[in-house]
Amino acid sequence: KQWYQRRVAITAGGYRGTVNAATEKSKTITCQAWNKDFPHVHPEFHPSSHNTAAYGVGHHNFCRNPDPNNTHKPWCYTSDFWVRWAYCDVPTCDATLPYFEQK
Repeated sequence: KQWYQRRVAITAGGYRGTVNAATEKSKTITCQAWNKDFPHVHPEFHPSSHNTAAYGVGHHNFCRNPDPNNTHKPWCYTSDFWVRWAYCDVPTCDATLPYFEQK
């Protein structure tokens, strides 16, 4: 059995789940992969060895929070040319949603 992360931990920077869509003005937008620069260039958050180890960014488009100055919630650069980045709707901690769950 495998375990996977279902919700955001105490800090948004710790999220390592597989949510890969963000919401902006009630519109759901697929995330741009962290290792891609289209449609948005973002050299500060590419999957360097530090960013991968510290924040979980990589060759994927999962929501993360590699910005230590932003502790609100996980986010991503979006695949929408007009929306550079947006927060992701990742469930937060509560008693009914376990931190890890078996698949």
